[in-house]
Amino acid sequence: MNRMKKTIAGLCALCFSLGSMSVSGTSDKSSTAFAATKDISSTMEWDTLKMGGAGFVSGIVAGDKEMYLRTDVGGAYRYDYDKNRWVQLFGFINEDDRGLLSCKGIAIDPTDDLTAYFLCGCAYFSDAKTVIYKTTDGGKTFTGVDVTEHIQVHGNGDGRECIEPIAVDPDDTNTIYAGGDVTAGKSALIKSTDGGKTWKPVEGYDALGLFTGELKYPSWTDHMVRGTEPTKLYNQQNGIGCVYIEGGKVYVGTSVTGQANVHVASVKDDKFTAVTALPHDNYPLSITSDHNGNLFFTYIAGLAFAGASGGAYKYNIASGKAEKLSVSDNSIGMIEADKNDPNKLFARTCGVFSDQWFGDEWVQDDPSTPENEGTIAWGDHFFRSSDGGKTWQDITPGAGETDYSTGKGVKKFVSLPLDLGGYDWIYGKACHWGSSIVIDPRDKEGDRLLLTSGNGVFACDNAWDEKGIQFYFQPDGVEECVSLDFVSTPDGLDLSAIGDYDGFIHETVDGIPEQYKPNLGSTSAIAVCPQNTDVWARTANGDGNNTGSGYYTLDRGKTWKTFKPACTGGKLSITELSKGKYRIINSSSKGAVSYTDDFGATWKTCDGIKASKTVYTLVDPENAKTVYAVGAQYNEYWSSDMSKKEPTYDESHYSYYVSDDYGATFTETRICPYNWELTWKFEETGDPAYLGGGKIAFAGANQGVYIISDKGKTVEHLENVEYAKCIGYGAPEKKGDVNTLYIYGKPEKDDKEGIYRSTDAGKSWVCINTDHLYGGTGNGNYLVGDMNEFGKVYMSTVGCGIVYGCIAGSKPPTTTTTKVTTTKVTTTADKTTATTSASTAKPDPYEYDKDYKAGDANADGAVDLSDVVMIMQALANPNKFGVTGTDEHHITAQGVKNADITGNDGMTNEDAGAIQRYLLKLIPSLPVTK
Repeated sequence: MNRMKKTIAGLCALCFSLGSMSVSGTSDKSSTAFAATKDISSTMEWDTLKMGGAGFVSGIVAGDKEMYLRTDVGGAYRYDYDKNRWVQLFGFINEDDRGLLSCKGIAIDPTDDLTAYFLCGCAYFSDAKTVIYKTTDGGKTFTGVDVTEHIQVHGNGDGRECIEPIAVDPDDTNTIYAGGDVTAGKSALIKSTDGGKTWKPVEGYDALGLFTGELKYPSWTDHMVRGTEPTKLYNQQNGIGCVYIEGGKVYVGTSVTGQANVHVASVKDDKFTAVTALPHDNYPLSITSDHNGNLFFTYIAGLAFAGASGGAYKYNIASGKAEKLSVSDNSIGMIEADKNDPNKLFARTCGVFSDQWFGDEWVQDDPSTPENEGTIAWGDHFFRSSDGGKTWQDITPGAGETDYSTGKGVKKFVSLPLDLGGYDWIYGKACHWGSSIVIDPRDKEGDRLLLTSGNGVFACDNAWDEKGIQFYFQPDGVEECVSLDFVSTPDGLDLSAIGDYDGFIHETVDGIPEQYKPNLGSTSAIAVCPQNTDVWARTANGDGNNTGSGYYTLDRGKTWKTFKPACTGGKLSITELSKGKYRIINSSSKGAVSYTDDFGATWKTCDGIKASKTVYTLVDPENAKTVYAVGAQYNEYWSSDMSKKEPTYDESHYSYYVSDDYGATFTETRICPYNWELTWKFEETGDPAYLGGGKIAFAGANQGVYIISDKGKTVEHLENVEYAKCIGYGAPEKKGDVNTLYIYGKPEKDDKEGIYRSTDAGKSWVCINTDHLYGGTGNGNYLVGDMNEFGKVYMSTVGCGIVYGCIAGSKPPTTTTTKVTTTKVTTTADKTTATTSASTAKPDPYEYDKDYKAGDANADGAVDLSDVVMIMQALANPNKFGVTGTDEHHITAQGVKNADITGNDGMTNEDAGAIQRYLLKLIPSLPVTK
């Protein structure tokens, strides 16, 4: 069925121009190196494919007018109110600095929302570097200071949900405090008194003795630091979890238990003392304020989202007394107060996963699909208070239902089931792993909430409604996921494989894509048969987060059948043996390659391939018998024992393979040494790039690019490529030309690392991107050219989704269109129009019904949220609330007629969605049947 969708405001074409950005201390590359290769990057536009994130949004911070968002591996964002979407701010980060995409904390200047600080670092990337970025123009430009000598943070480690380990003094905005997970210097708390230009350790905090022991950071190095819990690994350290400044005092929450873990000092002398009124048996998670003399402290049972205990406390600054709030004894993410009314509060749990504490919640019934009926997703709970925290009301989606006759025996119904917001893949999932619950600073009524989650962003526009609060999924613009594979075909297919979230069919760059169904979970490969593009296959990543191991389709993704791959976590290709008969070739991450002619019932080993890393295979689009492959032979011990001499060529090399029998047997041609010193850059060969006519281009890292033809008899080394991490191919510039090549690397030594393009088989190159790299190609390590549009190319990232580039002006105007059968709503950045379809050929059954009123499901003469509730109840529980239901307030036959406003021959969830859009003024009127 067509599930309820929320109209999404239109998006404009986005080109992240960062102008004259100065990022000091974040790159070892010279900023004065001249470009030897022609630069045409100004002719390109770069953005990310729309999917809806699916990754961990670890924090949202609101100022007076602006909001910023941070993720654990996917950069930071600012909310663009004109475009109604989040805008990535860290697209400028290159591959060497990809660890800085992990943002541990954000602080907004209280006097200027466009000035903000970002505390960034990742222990296992970029030499565990920690940098504090500053922007004074809302993220258009940045400066950065490397503070690694003082503190280090791991934005993808335990405790990343803590809010926030960096703060600006509202009385003197040149004073900023920042806290680390560990310290390599004199204190894990550092301070700047010149607006972030320089930083010094706060030795008064270190004197508390909370950082007591040494550990390796990260554990496979000899780099020693001090942490709060030295018996735990580097990724389990959280050190300083939250910092807050008010009234000339700085409050610091430290991730220790069994001793005082919240301390306070005057910003003038930094002499810290314990806040003894607060407990210390759980970890402090957040410190917030009601701006009326009270602070709120929340706690979590464990840094890895242990929700069993924690709670929240209201602390009076003047008296120094604290009272425990009754909101919940579970872990609490934060307390958010309305700046216009300190009695109006919101709270949420953090790390609640099951019915252990709350019972069956987040129920999403879909009566039209019995296999989904009663779907339950365990997630966090949300609460509101109108009396300063004395009493609380649970407003979690699906938290109860109304018994209109007695009002007893059930929880008061205040929230409708979750609206998917158009992202159908979120169905059956819940808001979880989150801590932030933030009031939109531009909502004067305090009704709009935004909430972080391990799978994106959730929102609510009517949080104080008494009839039916509507939460919905709203991650627009946030694309935090890891793509592991991508396929583009000449007949218009663009398919992705995504870690954790399977993959998608991308019909447009800015439309919500369809996820593969059934869902596979983490998916490592997607393949299409070039001889028949109706035939696809996908396989699981093998990381334990999967609902199956492999699926194939013969009808272009309409239906899927299971198959058992030879291995999970590898790559796939498909060739056509004869009409209607196909061979799937499956390579493992350890170099083994096998094939099946019966969709996994039996497998045979491909002869002639000897490799220890992932082998990438490619079926010749012009000859189904010919299959190419590239792979690396490499002994892993060289990476762990650098005292040994370099491996020999026999022990470490790249090879090209070719088969003339549909991939059953291969012959080998060795190409070049494998660069074992670059394994930290995810060094593996990517897919071989097909030029046409049997020619293959191959990327050999610091060995450059090779052109291989005559099935390995001719190998040409291109002297004009200094470094190529991966290579891809796409549609030619002109019909009949060779395919376009793309490399991630640099042609000349003095070129900046980035994306380069060649239209003449590598004879010449032009630079198309060095400023929008999003941390480089990451785990997926691919560049895939669009086979249907010259100049468009897709790039994997370490955590920023799928980046795409296209020739400026080739991207169609960005619009979001939601169609509700007879009503089409189209929104753009500055204009909203609505039209009603005139194609109503069938007779209207309600044409002469004088009592008909579109949308009035409860037949009370008005259209409001109670009608939405009536429809949802009748669909979810027809025996009780249907036309013949037992409840005295069940829907009537006239109500069903009134509810059927979308022309679907009956009342559906789609009708409820249309009414909601009408009430939110996203469409000017409901469809009216004559």
